[in-house]
Amino acid sequence: MTETVVHVTTLDQWKSVLDVWFAQGYEWFSSKGYREDYFRNGSRQLRLNHINKISYSGSNLYSEDDCIEYADFMSQQEKTMAKETYYVTQEQLDLIEYLKDEAYPLLALAMNTFAYDSDFEEKFDPNVLFTDEFVGDSTVALTKYLAGDTSIEFKVKEQLYRLWRIDDENEKVYMWFELGTPSYIQDKSYAFTAPREEIEKHKTVSWEIEKAD
Repeated sequence: MTETVVHVTTLDQWKSVLDVWFAQGYEWFSSKGYREDYFRNGSRQLRLNHINKISYSGSNLYSEDDCIEYADFMSQQEKTMAKETYYVTQEQLDLIEYLKDEAYPLLALAMNTFAYDSDFEEKFDPNVLFTDEFVGDSTVALTKYLAGDTSIEFKVKEQLYRLWRIDDENEKVYMWFELGTPSYIQDKSYAFTAPREEIEKHKTVSWEIEKAD
């Protein structure tokens, strides 16, 4: 790679640039931490050189044409480091984070050698682990995430709820809207689902609330 020199004007900007590079696995050439003393001593130029080491210019020797301004640098990072977000259940997220904390997560995933619970393989089946709200190969995404890819993140999707009741024939039915009018149906896949706050607006003494799958 060619070197990158970022011009900053505040200590917060200095730290933000370092946070980006630290997250990408880069380190100082011969230092540790934020090294605020470099900034306080006058340096305003942070450098990532061709051998992937961080350094600085104590005398700010780089010309304006050789530097990238802080705002432009961060804008660049937002484009190149855009997150791919995958939505999972809280239980699945707990399992992913547990696995990530393993000493060798990819090996543990491949060999299923870590101790969490006996039905791990079922929960991590690609067909049941992830929801259908994203595009992409979920298995590859999980592997890349466990390997340290910071462009991928997993989040818990907002829990949705539905309303149900037992009808006169002792069958479980669910509320749904037919042409805008509340009605009921036996197939829960057609049920009206919404966050709890919205669901409670439609609840009466006849209906019970349950989590939607």
